[in-house]
Amino acid sequence: MEDATGTEVAAAPPRKPAVALPGRQLAEALHQEQYPALVRFLLLNGASWTAAQDAAQDAFTQMCAPGLAIAYPKAWLRKVAWRSWVKQKVAPEELLSDVPEPHELTMRWQTPAQAAELDEESRTVIGLLLQLPAKQRAAMAWNLDGFTVEESARAMGTTPVAVRQNLSRARAALKAGLGLQGSTRKQMKEEGE
Repeated sequence: MEDATGTEVAAAPPRKPAVALPGRQLAEALHQEQYPALVRFLLLNGASWTAAQDAAQDAFTQMCAPGLAIAYPKAWLRKVAWRSWVKQKVAPEELLSDVPEPHELTMRWQTPAQAAELDEESRTVIGLLLQLPAKQRAAMAWNLDGFTVEESARAMGTTPVAVRQNLSRARAALKAGLGLQGSTRKQMKEEGE
C-alpha cells in the first residue's frame, strides 16, 4: 500500500481517468458528504464511535497537508482513516498488516440519531458483521461502501481473489447467522423443479 502522506496517492484502479486535485480543496468539498460515510465504514470494521470519529477527522486533517494531490479521494480517505484507527488500537511496536479484532463484539451506536436510524434487522446484521473475522469484516465494509473487488484489493493490499474469498465467506456467515441458508437452498430446489 502506498504511503498516505506522499504527493499523489491512488488507492484504486481508475474507472475513468482521474485528475489529482489538491487535498485541501477536496477536504472542503467532501467533508459534509464523506465524513458520516467514513465513520460508518470504520464502525463496520469494528471501531468504537469515538475512535471512528477521531480516525475520520484525522484522515481529513491529513488530506489538508500542503502539496498533497489525491486522484481517488474516497478510497484515500478510507485507507488513511483505517490506518489511523489501527494506530489508535495497536501500540506502534505492535503494528501489523492485519486489522485488530474488536475487544467487545457489541454495537457501539452511542448517539440517539444513530440508534433511531437503525431498525432491529439492521442491528442484527451489524452485530453479525462485527463478529466476522477481521479480513472478512474489512472486505465486506469496502463492498458495502460501493468499491469493486479490484479497488478493495488494492486498498487493502491484497489480491482480488482473496477479497472475493473473504466476501464469499462473510456472506455465508451472515446468511447462516440470519438463518437464510436453508430457505435459499429450498428456493433453489423449487426453482430447479
